[in-house]
Amino acid sequence: VVGKAYKLTKTAGINHLAIGYGHSGSFIFQHGNYYYLFMSKGSCCGYDKKRPAPGKEYRILACRSSNATGSFVDKDGVDCKKGGGTVVLKSHDIVYGPGGQGVYNDPKHGPILYYHYVDTTIGYADGQKRFGWNKINFSSGWPVV
Repeated sequence: VVGKAYKLTKTAGINHLAIGYGHSGSFIFQHGNYYYLFMSKGSCCGYDKKRPAPGKEYRILACRSSNATGSFVDKDGVDCKKGGGTVVLKSHDIVYGPGGQGVYNDPKHGPILYYHYVDTTIGYADGQKRFGWNKINFSSGWPVV
């Protein structure tokens, strides 16, 4: 593990980093001078019974801050607490509803985004989800897979 460790205690209080409704799997990753807040947004489950409207399925967003405790904003400067979030990964080709993410700093490949998704060639049931990963490129200052 590289970087500062932060200890949260029972008396630390709650710091809302992003708008609460519809976001899950929040994960903070430090890269360079920024802390990136990755989160999933949208409908995550039950796609075999009812698929959400296009664009409303799970997808991975990010906001960033120069401080681990926020404020976090997206690429357009919109605060995450006010609905901001830059899309990092969304449904495409056979990948449907990616989310539940984390980031791992691989010694050989650099930052890796990992997540679960539905492979549309296999099926949409929750039990058929797959594990996926992509290298992250931060050269623009924002995570790109």
